[in-house]
Amino acid sequence: MNSTHVALYDPEGHLNGELPLDRATHERMVKAVLGWPADPGLRPADLEQIALHLKGAAHVVADDIRHAAAQLTDDHTARTLAEAQHHLAPAPQGTVRCAQSHAHLLRTLYEHLDHLTEPTPKNL
Repeated sequence: MNSTHVALYDPEGHLNGELPLDRATHERMVKAVLGWPADPGLRPADLEQIALHLKGAAHVVADDIRHAAAQLTDDHTARTLAEAQHHLAPAPQGTVRCAQSHAHLLRTLYEHLDHLTEPTPKNL
């Protein structure tokens, strides 16, 4: 079976903003990872790959937040991005805790992006 999906390795973030994220897929992955039992029965290498995927998505969403925040003034955004950078700095480990930490971060970043991009009600 041929796939039309291409996996890209972009550690410098050159493609950020140029490829659309598949948010629905990320949300399903976040839900699955956060629903794991203490030992989901995965190898450390598999856990590391999941954490890397979540980390990559979090980097791109953080860039989207920076772009949206540039249009607004929001002190909370600076704090959210600083926390994201702190969590994204270390290399992912092949642990459940690491994967779940990245899942929480990605969910939080999507929620913050939604908050920034929601249309504001107009005064009537």
